[in-house]
Amino acid sequence: MTLSYKGIFNAFLLLICVSAMLLSYLSFAPAKASNQLNYHQYQQDIKQLLQEIDQHSSFAALAPKQQVKINQIAARFLEQSQGFTSQKQLQGQLQHLLSQLNDPAVEVQLPHKTVLDTLPVNLHFDGQYWIAFTLEGEFIDADFPFLSHIDGLPISRWLQASEGYLAGSLKQSTTAQAQWLTHLSQLRVEIGLQHSDQALLTLSDGESHIQRSLALVASAKMPKAQQPNQELILRLPANVNETNIATLNQHLSRQRESAAPNALIIDIRAIKKPQPQLMAWLNKHVNQTDSLRSTTLAVMQYKRFAHARADRIASQYISITDLAFFEQTTLKNRGFDNQLNPNKAFSHYLVRRYSPASITPSSITSEQVPLFLHVDSSCEQECEWIALASKHWPQVALIGETTSGNLGPLYKLTLPNSGIQIQFSAGLTYTPDGQLFSGVGLAPEIPLNQQTSLQAAKQTKSLYDIQQVFKSRGLNLTLIGNHLVSKPDVSLNSEIQSDKRNGKLSSLQKPFG
Repeated sequence: MTLSYKGIFNAFLLLICVSAMLLSYLSFAPAKASNQLNYHQYQQDIKQLLQEIDQHSSFAALAPKQQVKINQIAARFLEQSQGFTSQKQLQGQLQHLLSQLNDPAVEVQLPHKTVLDTLPVNLHFDGQYWIAFTLEGEFIDADFPFLSHIDGLPISRWLQASEGYLAGSLKQSTTAQAQWLTHLSQLRVEIGLQHSDQALLTLSDGESHIQRSLALVASAKMPKAQQPNQELILRLPANVNETNIATLNQHLSRQRESAAPNALIIDIRAIKKPQPQLMAWLNKHVNQTDSLRSTTLAVMQYKRFAHARADRIASQYISITDLAFFEQTTLKNRGFDNQLNPNKAFSHYLVRRYSPASITPSSITSEQVPLFLHVDSSCEQECEWIALASKHWPQVALIGETTSGNLGPLYKLTLPNSGIQIQFSAGLTYTPDGQLFSGVGLAPEIPLNQQTSLQAAKQTKSLYDIQQVFKSRGLNLTLIGNHLVSKPDVSLNSEIQSDKRNGKLSSLQKPFG
Protein backbone atom coordinates (compact mmCIF):
# COMPACT_ATOMS: atom_id res chain seq x y z
CA MET A 1 0.00 0.00 0.00
CA THR A 2 1.46 3.32 -1.04
CA LEU A 3 0.81 6.47 0.96
CA SER A 4 -0.15 9.66 -0.75
CA TYR A 5 1.71 12.88 -0.17
CA LYS A 6 -1.09 14.02 2.16
CA GLY A 7 -0.91 10.78 4.18
CA ILE A 8 2.86 11.06 4.62
CA PHE A 9 2.48 14.69 5.71
CA ASN A 10 -0.22 13.79 8.28
CA ALA A 11 1.88 10.92 9.69
CA PHE A 12 4.90 13.20 10.01
CA LEU A 13 2.76 15.87 11.69
CA LEU A 14 1.44 13.26 14.17
CA LEU A 15 4.99 12.23 15.11
CA ILE A 16 5.94 15.87 15.69
CA CYS A 17 2.90 16.39 17.97
CA VAL A 18 3.66 13.24 20.00
CA SER A 19 7.31 14.29 20.38
CA ALA A 20 6.26 17.77 21.51
CA MET A 21 3.91 16.29 24.11
CA LEU A 22 6.64 14.02 25.48
CA LEU A 23 9.10 16.91 25.68
CA SER A 24 6.52 19.04 27.50
CA TYR A 25 5.88 16.25 30.00
CA LEU A 26 9.59 15.75 30.67
CA SER A 27 10.10 19.51 31.06
CA PHE A 28 7.19 20.32 33.39
CA ALA A 29 6.34 17.06 35.17
CA PRO A 30 7.95 16.79 38.64
CA ALA A 31 11.09 14.70 38.59
CA LYS A 32 10.76 11.45 40.48
CA ALA A 33 13.51 10.90 43.01
CA SER A 34 15.49 7.73 42.45
CA ASN A 35 16.30 5.29 45.28
CA GLN A 36 19.41 4.13 43.40
CA LEU A 37 21.63 6.65 41.62
CA ASN A 38 24.04 5.81 38.84
CA TYR A 39 27.43 7.54 38.77
CA HIS A 40 26.25 10.40 36.54
CA GLN A 41 23.25 11.16 38.80
CA TYR A 42 25.41 10.84 41.91
CA GLN A 43 28.01 13.21 40.46
CA GLN A 44 25.36 15.71 39.38
CA ASP A 45 23.78 15.89 42.85
CA ILE A 46 27.10 16.40 44.63
CA LYS A 47 28.29 19.06 42.19
CA GLN A 48 24.96 20.86 42.49
CA LEU A 49 25.32 20.95 46.28
CA LEU A 50 28.87 22.30 46.04
CA GLN A 51 27.66 25.11 43.77
CA GLU A 52 24.81 25.98 46.17
CA ILE A 53 27.20 26.03 49.13
CA ASP A 54 29.55 28.35 47.27
CA GLN A 55 26.73 30.75 46.36
CA HIS A 56 24.54 30.73 49.47
CA SER A 57 26.29 29.32 52.58
CA SER A 58 27.25 32.00 55.09
CA PHE A 59 29.40 29.61 57.13
CA ALA A 60 31.37 28.61 54.01
CA ALA A 61 32.07 32.29 53.30
CA LEU A 62 33.04 32.82 56.95
CA ALA A 63 35.58 29.95 56.88
CA PRO A 64 37.00 29.49 53.35
CA LYS A 65 39.38 26.77 54.61
CA GLN A 66 36.40 24.63 55.57
CA GLN A 67 34.96 25.08 52.09
CA VAL A 68 38.24 23.82 50.62
CA LYS A 69 37.99 20.80 52.92
CA ILE A 70 34.42 20.17 51.77
CA ASN A 71 35.53 20.20 48.13
CA GLN A 72 38.32 17.74 48.95
CA ILE A 73 35.94 15.35 50.73
CA ALA A 74 33.46 15.58 47.85
CA ALA A 75 36.23 14.77 45.36
CA ARG A 76 37.12 11.72 47.43
CA PHE A 77 33.49 10.56 47.45
CA LEU A 78 33.31 10.87 43.66
CA GLU A 79 36.60 9.05 43.22
CA GLN A 80 35.55 6.14 45.45
CA SER A 81 32.05 5.81 43.99
CA GLN A 82 31.49 2.59 42.07
CA GLY A 83 28.29 1.45 40.39
CA PHE A 84 25.07 2.58 42.03
CA THR A 85 24.68 4.62 45.23
CA SER A 86 21.56 4.45 47.40
CA GLN A 87 19.63 7.50 48.62
CA LYS A 88 20.39 6.57 52.21
CA GLN A 89 24.12 6.25 51.56
CA LEU A 90 24.20 9.62 49.79
CA GLN A 91 22.30 11.22 52.67
CA GLY A 92 24.97 10.07 55.13
CA GLN A 93 27.76 11.34 52.89
CA LEU A 94 26.10 14.74 52.48
CA GLN A 95 25.49 14.99 56.23
CA HIS A 96 29.19 14.31 56.83
CA LEU A 97 30.10 16.81 54.11
CA LEU A 98 27.93 19.61 55.51
CA SER A 99 29.03 18.98 59.10
CA GLN A 100 32.37 20.55 58.10
CA LEU A 101 30.59 23.92 57.98
CA ASN A 102 29.88 23.83 61.74
CA ASP A 103 26.47 25.24 60.84
CA PRO A 104 23.75 24.34 63.40
CA ALA A 105 21.03 24.96 60.79
CA VAL A 106 22.16 22.10 58.54
CA GLU A 107 19.50 19.50 57.74
CA VAL A 108 19.69 16.64 55.23
CA GLN A 109 16.34 14.88 54.76
CA LEU A 110 15.25 12.02 52.53
CA PRO A 111 12.17 12.80 50.36
CA HIS A 112 10.32 9.67 51.54
CA LYS A 113 11.08 8.78 55.15
CA THR A 114 10.03 5.13 54.93
CA VAL A 115 13.37 3.46 55.67
CA LEU A 116 13.50 1.62 59.01
CA ASP A 117 16.44 3.55 60.44
CA THR A 118 15.43 5.12 63.77
CA LEU A 119 15.59 3.76 67.31
CA PRO A 120 12.16 4.39 68.93
CA VAL A 121 13.39 5.65 72.29
CA ASN A 122 13.83 8.92 74.16
CA LEU A 123 17.25 9.25 75.75
CA HIS A 124 18.17 11.63 78.56
CA PHE A 125 21.55 12.23 80.18
CA ASP A 126 21.38 12.64 83.96
CA GLY A 127 24.94 13.93 84.37
CA GLN A 128 26.47 10.46 84.61
CA TYR A 129 24.29 7.93 82.77
CA TRP A 130 22.02 7.78 79.74
CA ILE A 131 18.47 6.88 80.77
CA ALA A 132 16.22 5.12 78.24
CA PHE A 133 12.54 6.02 77.97
CA THR A 134 9.82 4.90 75.60
CA LEU A 135 8.27 7.44 73.24
CA GLU A 136 5.47 7.83 75.78
CA GLY A 137 7.93 8.93 78.47
CA GLU A 138 7.94 5.69 80.50
CA PHE A 139 11.05 3.72 81.43
CA ILE A 140 11.86 0.91 79.01
CA ASP A 141 12.57 -1.06 82.19
CA ALA A 142 12.09 0.67 85.53
CA ASP A 143 14.46 -1.78 87.28
CA PHE A 144 17.20 -1.28 84.67
CA PRO A 145 16.92 2.38 83.60
CA PHE A 146 20.44 3.05 82.30
CA LEU A 147 21.44 2.42 78.68
CA SER A 148 25.02 1.12 78.58
CA HIS A 149 25.39 -0.59 75.15
CA ILE A 150 23.74 -0.68 71.72
CA ASP A 151 24.39 -3.72 69.52
CA GLY A 152 27.07 -4.79 71.99
CA LEU A 153 29.07 -1.56 71.68
CA PRO A 154 29.37 0.89 74.62
CA ILE A 155 27.35 4.07 74.37
CA SER A 156 30.59 6.08 74.23
CA ARG A 157 31.41 4.50 70.86
CA TRP A 158 28.07 5.61 69.43
CA LEU A 159 28.57 9.11 70.82
CA GLN A 160 31.98 9.23 69.15
CA ALA A 161 30.40 8.24 65.82
CA SER A 162 27.70 10.91 66.16
CA GLU A 163 30.22 13.72 66.75
CA GLY A 164 31.13 13.76 63.08
CA TYR A 165 27.59 14.87 62.22
CA LEU A 166 27.22 17.59 64.87
CA ALA A 167 28.10 21.25 64.43
CA GLY A 168 30.66 22.63 66.85
CA SER A 169 28.04 24.41 68.97
CA LEU A 170 26.07 21.16 69.39
CA LYS A 171 28.86 18.73 70.32
CA GLN A 172 28.38 19.32 74.07
CA SER A 173 24.59 19.37 73.88
CA THR A 174 23.04 16.23 75.34
CA THR A 175 19.79 17.11 73.56
CA ALA A 176 21.53 16.99 70.16
CA GLN A 177 23.48 13.88 71.16
CA ALA A 178 20.30 12.11 72.25
CA GLN A 179 18.66 12.90 68.93
CA TRP A 180 21.59 11.56 66.92
CA LEU A 181 21.87 8.38 69.00
CA THR A 182 18.48 7.37 67.61
CA HIS A 183 19.76 7.64 63.99
CA LEU A 184 20.99 4.09 64.29
CA SER A 185 21.14 3.14 60.62
CA GLN A 186 23.42 6.07 59.77
CA LEU A 187 25.67 5.53 62.79
CA ARG A 188 26.04 1.84 61.91
CA VAL A 189 27.43 2.84 58.52
CA GLU A 190 29.86 5.23 60.25
CA ILE A 191 31.04 2.50 62.65
CA GLY A 192 31.10 -0.25 60.02
CA LEU A 193 28.24 -2.45 61.24
CA GLN A 194 25.79 -4.27 59.00
CA HIS A 195 22.26 -2.95 58.54
CA SER A 196 19.50 -4.57 60.59
CA ASP A 197 15.88 -3.73 61.32
CA GLN A 198 16.47 -4.65 64.98
CA ALA A 199 18.61 -3.10 67.72
CA LEU A 200 19.93 -4.85 70.82
CA LEU A 201 19.93 -2.58 73.89
CA THR A 202 21.86 -3.39 77.06
CA LEU A 203 20.18 -1.87 80.12
CA SER A 204 21.74 -1.60 83.56
CA ASP A 205 20.86 -0.74 87.14
CA GLY A 206 24.48 0.13 87.90
CA GLU A 207 25.45 -3.43 88.84
CA SER A 208 23.68 -6.05 86.70
CA HIS A 209 22.53 -5.96 83.07
CA ILE A 210 19.69 -7.17 80.87
CA GLN A 211 19.22 -7.02 77.10
CA ARG A 212 16.18 -5.91 75.15
CA SER A 213 15.59 -6.10 71.39
CA LEU A 214 13.73 -3.23 69.70
CA ALA A 215 12.52 -2.94 66.11
CA LEU A 216 13.64 0.18 64.26
CA VAL A 217 10.98 2.47 62.80
CA ALA A 218 10.85 4.98 59.97
CA SER A 219 11.74 8.49 61.13
CA ALA A 220 8.48 9.84 59.64
CA LYS A 221 6.52 7.49 61.93
CA MET A 222 8.37 8.53 65.07
CA PRO A 223 5.70 10.24 67.19
CA LYS A 224 6.94 13.17 69.19
CA ALA A 225 6.48 12.58 72.87
CA GLN A 226 4.01 15.13 74.19
CA GLN A 227 5.02 15.98 77.73
CA PRO A 228 1.98 17.07 79.76
CA ASN A 229 1.92 20.44 81.48
CA GLN A 230 2.77 20.39 85.16
CA GLU A 231 1.80 22.77 87.90
CA LEU A 232 4.79 25.03 87.32
CA ILE A 233 5.89 23.97 83.82
CA LEU A 234 3.93 25.05 80.73
CA ARG A 235 5.01 23.70 77.34
CA LEU A 236 3.95 25.91 74.47
CA PRO A 237 3.17 24.44 71.01
CA ALA A 238 4.76 25.61 67.75
CA ASN A 239 1.83 27.97 67.13
CA VAL A 240 0.60 29.88 70.17
CA ASN A 241 -3.11 30.70 70.08
CA GLU A 242 -5.62 32.40 72.37
CA THR A 243 -6.21 29.17 74.31
CA ASN A 244 -2.51 28.96 75.18
CA ILE A 245 -2.49 32.61 76.27
CA ALA A 246 -5.54 31.96 78.45
CA THR A 247 -3.71 29.02 80.07
CA LEU A 248 -0.71 31.25 80.78
CA ASN A 249 -2.99 33.84 82.39
CA GLN A 250 -4.67 31.18 84.55
CA HIS A 251 -1.38 29.84 85.87
CA LEU A 252 -0.01 33.32 86.46
CA SER A 253 -3.15 34.38 88.36
CA ARG A 254 -3.11 31.19 90.42
CA GLN A 255 0.47 31.79 91.52
CA ARG A 256 -0.22 35.45 92.25
CA GLU A 257 -3.14 34.55 94.52
CA SER A 258 -1.08 31.94 96.33
CA ALA A 259 0.14 32.72 99.84
CA ALA A 260 3.65 31.75 98.69
CA PRO A 261 3.89 32.57 94.97
CA ASN A 262 6.06 30.16 93.02
CA ALA A 263 7.98 30.68 89.81
CA LEU A 264 6.58 29.61 86.45
CA ILE A 265 8.62 27.84 83.76
CA ILE A 266 7.52 28.35 80.14
CA ASP A 267 8.94 25.86 77.65
CA ILE A 268 9.38 27.76 74.36
CA ARG A 269 11.55 25.22 72.50
CA ALA A 270 8.87 24.22 69.97
CA ILE A 271 8.45 27.78 68.66
CA LYS A 272 10.14 28.36 65.29
CA LYS A 273 8.04 31.14 63.72
CA PRO A 274 7.05 34.62 64.99
CA GLN A 275 4.34 34.50 67.66
CA PRO A 276 2.97 38.04 68.10
CA GLN A 277 0.41 36.96 70.74
CA LEU A 278 3.10 35.43 72.94
CA MET A 279 5.43 38.42 72.57
CA ALA A 280 2.58 40.78 73.43
CA TRP A 281 1.79 38.67 76.51
CA LEU A 282 5.42 38.62 77.65
CA ASN A 283 5.79 42.35 77.08
CA LYS A 284 2.62 42.99 79.06
CA HIS A 285 3.53 40.87 82.06
CA VAL A 286 7.31 40.97 82.32
CA ASN A 287 8.47 44.14 80.56
CA GLN A 288 7.32 46.77 83.01
CA THR A 289 9.85 49.33 81.77
CA ASP A 290 10.79 50.70 78.38
CA SER A 291 14.01 48.66 78.36
CA LEU A 292 13.05 46.69 75.25
CA ARG A 293 11.11 49.31 73.36
CA SER A 294 12.80 50.08 70.01
CA THR A 295 15.89 48.12 71.04
CA THR A 296 18.34 46.41 68.68
CA LEU A 297 18.37 42.69 69.46
CA ALA A 298 20.90 41.56 66.85
CA VAL A 299 22.87 42.56 63.76
CA MET A 300 22.91 40.38 60.63
CA GLN A 301 24.67 39.99 57.28
CA TYR A 302 23.40 37.67 54.56
CA LYS A 303 25.51 35.90 51.95
CA ARG A 304 25.56 37.84 48.69
CA PHE A 305 24.53 36.08 45.48
CA ALA A 306 23.09 37.04 42.12
CA HIS A 307 19.63 38.65 42.41
CA ALA A 308 19.85 38.75 46.23
CA ARG A 309 17.32 41.11 47.83
CA ALA A 310 17.25 42.04 51.49
CA ASP A 311 13.46 42.45 51.57
CA ARG A 312 13.08 38.78 50.61
CA ILE A 313 15.93 37.27 52.60
CA ALA A 314 15.62 39.34 55.77
CA SER A 315 12.20 40.97 55.80
CA GLN A 316 12.28 41.46 59.59
CA TYR A 317 15.51 43.48 59.45
CA ILE A 318 16.14 47.10 58.60
CA SER A 319 19.23 48.88 57.33
CA ILE A 320 21.61 50.19 59.95
CA THR A 321 21.30 53.61 58.30
CA ASP A 322 17.63 53.75 59.37
CA LEU A 323 18.61 53.95 63.02
CA ALA A 324 18.95 57.14 65.03
CA PHE A 325 22.35 58.82 64.77
CA PHE A 326 23.43 57.93 68.32
CA GLU A 327 22.52 54.25 67.88
CA GLN A 328 24.29 54.13 64.49
CA THR A 329 27.41 55.59 66.06
CA THR A 330 27.31 53.10 68.94
CA LEU A 331 27.07 50.14 66.57
CA LYS A 332 29.82 51.51 64.31
CA ASN A 333 32.12 51.82 67.31
CA ARG A 334 31.49 48.13 67.98
CA GLY A 335 32.62 47.14 64.49
CA PHE A 336 29.38 47.35 62.49
CA ASP A 337 30.57 49.87 59.90
CA ASN A 338 29.42 49.15 56.35
CA GLN A 339 32.17 51.32 54.88
CA LEU A 340 34.86 49.28 56.64
CA ASN A 341 33.29 45.89 55.91
CA PRO A 342 36.22 43.92 54.41
CA ASN A 343 34.30 40.79 53.38
CA LYS A 344 32.57 41.46 50.07
CA ALA A 345 30.89 38.04 50.25
CA PHE A 346 28.40 39.50 52.73
CA SER A 347 25.78 42.22 52.54
CA HIS A 348 25.76 45.45 54.51
CA TYR A 349 24.82 45.14 58.16
CA LEU A 350 21.12 44.90 58.95
CA VAL A 351 19.51 45.12 62.38
CA ARG A 352 16.52 43.46 63.97
CA ARG A 353 14.70 45.51 66.54
CA TYR A 354 11.89 44.85 68.93
CA SER A 355 9.30 47.63 68.85
CA PRO A 356 6.18 46.46 70.68
CA ALA A 357 3.00 48.40 70.38
CA SER A 358 1.80 50.37 73.37
CA ILE A 359 0.32 47.87 75.83
CA THR A 360 -1.49 48.56 79.08
CA PRO A 361 0.73 47.27 81.91
CA SER A 362 -0.66 44.25 83.75
CA SER A 363 -1.31 44.13 87.46
CA ILE A 364 0.29 40.66 87.45
CA THR A 365 3.99 41.30 87.19
CA SER A 366 7.03 39.07 87.15
CA GLU A 367 8.12 40.66 90.44
CA GLN A 368 5.27 38.73 92.02
CA VAL A 369 5.65 35.60 89.87
CA PRO A 370 9.18 35.04 88.52
CA LEU A 371 9.32 33.56 85.03
CA PHE A 372 11.83 31.13 83.56
CA LEU A 373 12.08 30.25 79.86
CA HIS A 374 13.19 26.69 79.14
CA VAL A 375 15.64 26.42 76.21
CA ASP A 376 18.19 23.96 74.82
CA SER A 377 19.93 23.19 71.52
CA SER A 378 16.56 22.56 69.84
CA CYS A 379 15.70 26.22 70.50
CA GLU A 380 16.26 27.99 67.18
CA GLN A 381 14.85 30.73 64.97
CA GLU A 382 12.02 32.55 66.82
CA CYS A 383 12.69 30.64 70.03
CA GLU A 384 16.15 32.19 70.13
CA TRP A 385 14.78 35.65 69.36
CA ILE A 386 12.51 35.35 72.40
CA ALA A 387 15.49 34.17 74.45
CA LEU A 388 17.50 37.19 73.26
CA ALA A 389 14.65 39.53 74.16
CA SER A 390 14.49 38.01 77.65
CA LYS A 391 17.97 39.43 78.33
CA HIS A 392 16.26 42.82 78.53
CA TRP A 393 13.69 41.61 81.08
CA PRO A 394 15.28 41.65 84.57
CA GLN A 395 12.64 39.35 86.08
CA VAL A 396 13.00 36.63 83.43
CA ALA A 397 15.78 34.04 83.31
CA LEU A 398 16.71 31.17 80.99
CA ILE A 399 16.98 27.57 82.19
CA GLY A 400 18.20 24.49 80.32
CA GLU A 401 21.00 24.15 77.74
CA THR A 402 22.83 26.55 75.46
CA THR A 403 20.74 27.35 72.39
CA SER A 404 21.87 26.33 68.90
CA GLY A 405 22.85 29.71 67.45
CA ASN A 406 20.53 29.21 64.48
CA LEU A 407 18.46 32.35 64.08
CA GLY A 408 19.52 33.80 60.73
CA PRO A 409 17.89 33.38 57.30
CA LEU A 410 17.90 29.85 55.87
CA TYR A 411 18.53 28.55 52.37
CA LYS A 412 16.75 25.38 51.21
CA LEU A 413 17.19 23.24 48.12
CA THR A 414 16.22 19.84 46.71
CA LEU A 415 18.77 17.82 44.77
CA PRO A 416 17.51 16.91 41.27
CA ASN A 417 18.16 13.16 41.17
CA SER A 418 17.98 11.86 44.74
CA GLY A 419 15.31 14.35 45.86
CA ILE A 420 17.24 14.87 49.11
CA GLN A 421 16.16 18.10 50.84
CA ILE A 422 18.93 20.26 52.28
CA GLN A 423 18.97 23.34 54.50
CA PHE A 424 21.78 25.58 55.75
CA SER A 425 22.33 29.15 56.99
CA ALA A 426 22.32 32.00 54.49
CA GLY A 427 23.34 34.70 56.98
CA LEU A 428 25.41 35.43 60.09
CA THR A 429 23.99 37.04 63.21
CA TYR A 430 25.86 39.07 65.82
CA THR A 431 24.93 40.42 69.23
CA PRO A 432 24.84 44.25 69.46
CA ASP A 433 28.16 44.24 71.33
CA GLY A 434 29.91 42.73 68.29
CA GLN A 435 30.08 39.04 69.24
CA LEU A 436 29.21 36.32 66.72
CA PHE A 437 25.94 34.65 67.73
CA SER A 438 25.45 32.22 64.81
CA GLY A 439 26.84 28.82 65.75
CA VAL A 440 27.49 29.99 69.32
CA GLY A 441 24.06 30.37 70.90
CA LEU A 442 22.87 31.76 74.20
CA ALA A 443 23.84 30.20 77.53
CA PRO A 444 21.12 29.93 80.22
CA GLU A 445 21.47 31.33 83.73
CA ILE A 446 20.67 27.87 85.14
CA PRO A 447 22.32 25.13 83.03
CA LEU A 448 20.87 21.62 83.02
CA ASN A 449 21.87 18.40 81.23
CA GLN A 450 24.71 19.96 79.26
CA GLN A 451 28.00 18.08 79.15
CA THR A 452 30.95 20.32 79.89
CA SER A 453 34.64 20.33 79.20
CA LEU A 454 37.06 19.45 82.01
CA GLN A 455 37.78 23.12 82.70
CA ALA A 456 34.09 24.00 82.80
CA ALA A 457 33.30 20.94 84.91
CA LYS A 458 35.49 22.31 87.70
CA GLN A 459 33.24 25.37 87.84
CA THR A 460 29.95 23.43 87.74
CA LYS A 461 27.68 24.23 90.64
CA SER A 462 26.91 21.50 93.12
CA LEU A 463 23.39 20.15 93.57
CA TYR A 464 23.05 22.19 96.77
CA ASP A 465 24.15 25.39 94.98
CA ILE A 466 21.60 24.88 92.19
CA GLN A 467 18.84 24.19 94.72
CA GLN A 468 19.71 27.46 96.45
CA VAL A 469 19.44 29.27 93.09
CA PHE A 470 15.95 27.81 92.70
CA LYS A 471 14.91 28.95 96.18
CA SER A 472 16.42 32.43 95.80
CA ARG A 473 14.35 32.94 92.65
CA GLY A 474 11.14 31.56 94.10
CA LEU A 475 11.42 28.36 92.09
CA ASN A 476 9.82 25.56 94.08
CA LEU A 477 11.32 22.71 92.07
CA THR A 478 13.63 19.83 92.84
CA LEU A 479 16.58 18.82 90.67
CA ILE A 480 16.98 15.03 90.44
CA GLY A 481 20.11 14.14 88.50
CA ASN A 482 19.86 16.84 85.85
CA HIS A 483 16.07 16.79 85.60
CA LEU A 484 13.53 19.13 87.11
CA VAL A 485 10.53 17.83 88.99
CA SER A 486 7.55 20.10 89.56
CA LYS A 487 6.30 18.70 92.83
CA PRO A 488 6.44 21.11 95.79
CA ASP A 489 6.15 18.25 98.30
CA VAL A 490 8.12 18.30 101.55
CA SER A 491 8.43 14.50 101.45
CA LEU A 492 10.06 14.51 98.02
CA ASN A 493 13.68 14.36 99.19
CA SER A 494 13.02 11.50 101.59
CA GLU A 495 11.21 9.63 98.82
CA ILE A 496 14.21 10.04 96.52
CA GLN A 497 16.67 8.87 99.18
CA SER A 498 14.50 5.84 99.94
CA ASP A 499 14.41 4.83 96.28
CA LYS A 500 18.17 5.26 95.95
CA ARG A 501 18.79 2.98 98.96
CA ASN A 502 16.65 0.35 97.24
CA GLY A 503 18.75 0.68 94.09
CA LYS A 504 15.80 1.95 92.05
CA LEU A 505 14.85 5.18 90.41
CA SER A 506 11.71 6.95 91.51
CA SER A 507 8.90 7.39 89.00
CA LEU A 508 9.40 11.08 89.72
CA GLN A 509 12.64 10.97 87.77
CA LYS A 510 10.98 11.46 84.42
CA PRO A 511 12.89 14.13 82.54
CA PHE A 512 11.95 17.75 82.47
CA GLY A 513 11.31 18.37 78.78
